[in-house]
Amino acid sequence: MRIDLRDLTPDYLRCMAGREWRTYENAYPALFRHYHRYWASPEAEYALQEAEAVREKTALLKSRQPVLERLLTEAGFSDDVPVVLFVGKNTTNGHAFWDRKRGKFVVWLPVEAYATPRQVDVFVTHELIHALHYTRQPEFFFRNEHQRKLVGRQVLTEGIATFGSMRITGCDAVTALWADYVSPEFANRWYAQCRRREREILGRVRAAWETSSEKNEWFTMWDANDVTRYRGGYYVGLRLVQAIHNQHGLSLPALLALEPQRLEALALEAADRRRQSLAK
Repeated sequence: MRIDLRDLTPDYLRCMAGREWRTYENAYPALFRHYHRYWASPEAEYALQEAEAVREKTALLKSRQPVLERLLTEAGFSDDVPVVLFVGKNTTNGHAFWDRKRGKFVVWLPVEAYATPRQVDVFVTHELIHALHYTRQPEFFFRNEHQRKLVGRQVLTEGIATFGSMRITGCDAVTALWADYVSPEFANRWYAQCRRREREILGRVRAAWETSSEKNEWFTMWDANDVTRYRGGYYVGLRLVQAIHNQHGLSLPALLALEPQRLEALALEAADRRRQSLAK
């Protein structure tokens, strides 16, 4: 697999001193339209950083490119995936969007979100899998805010991306979910709470499957003491995709190729089986 990299951080650095943000955004209008529609307010401030910090974070991301290309190739992928680096607004660590002009899904990575090699390996692989998944099954992509926050869609797409990152990088589940973004102690406590409350969580996600909430509590960070309001949806997604993989022996490329209706049916069946087993 090949990463087709584009770096907008020099544009950011040229525009930073004079706050020439319109000029910066004109370097890639399609990216910033998407970013401001779904991930950050147009009025919010950019993550103003020292030039050296921007260069260091960009260099870190670029240094892992050959490693990620090798790992994804070994996992069975041969795509050319466009990736763009830029400075954002400290709201997210990235995703993928449809660039109509290029005719491809493009992975976008705000460099301010990446501090360590492990975060790059785990989370960039996660975002690359989103692009690979959307490329194979475009129906999983979102075209409005309601679709973006559909619980079932997010469980499936985030579950596959988290499972894929775990398989490709060879890490454990806790690392696939958190990398080293939080302390090991916090990550392990969070994971233990997910396991203790798994039957409850599965039931609540199952009930909310076709809903789209503005607060989106399953996939955001609202209350660090309550996993149902602190990224618990990622745990559910990972567990369900793991269950599908274990039962049906599907490779990662095969999972990404599953039609949405088929993947959804398998996930809901897995959720029901798991809840039944936890009730015993």
